[in-house]
Amino acid sequence: MELWKISQKVSELSDVIPYYFFSLVSSCLSLSTVLVVFSLGTWGAIGIIVISFYVVIPYLLFAVPVQVLFNKHPKKFSLNYFCLYIFFSLPAVFIYSSVLNFDFSMDILTTKNFYAISLSAALFFWFWDSVFLQKKSSAS
Repeated sequence: MELWKISQKVSELSDVIPYYFFSLVSSCLSLSTVLVVFSLGTWGAIGIIVISFYVVIPYLLFAVPVQVLFNKHPKKFSLNYFCLYIFFSLPAVFIYSSVLNFDFSMDILTTKNFYAISLSAALFFWFWDSVFLQKKSSAS
């Protein structure tokens, strides 16, 4: 590959990285705020910050790679993308909650909280992804 092509790709990527960062931070803060509010606000603002650090890991491992893939064919507020975010959110929340609780049983799948957190995580990431990154196409 020629050097100018590599330079061009790096330049294109560096233009988009801040938008990935804003999408990730906004998603983490949104989800952690909802988690703190629905846990009766016992933690307050400190809880939002602490939970955001926990939430960023599954977002980075599961959602950002899918987001990069989706950004190749951007569609703002695409329901297909939302469904795929939900699909990836379910195993991400299951694995992450199992690791944090040291409980690898399938009991978590019977709780409403598992599905509420999975859906919320997907919804916030999809929303902020559509706001910051999916700019080229209109709603589908």
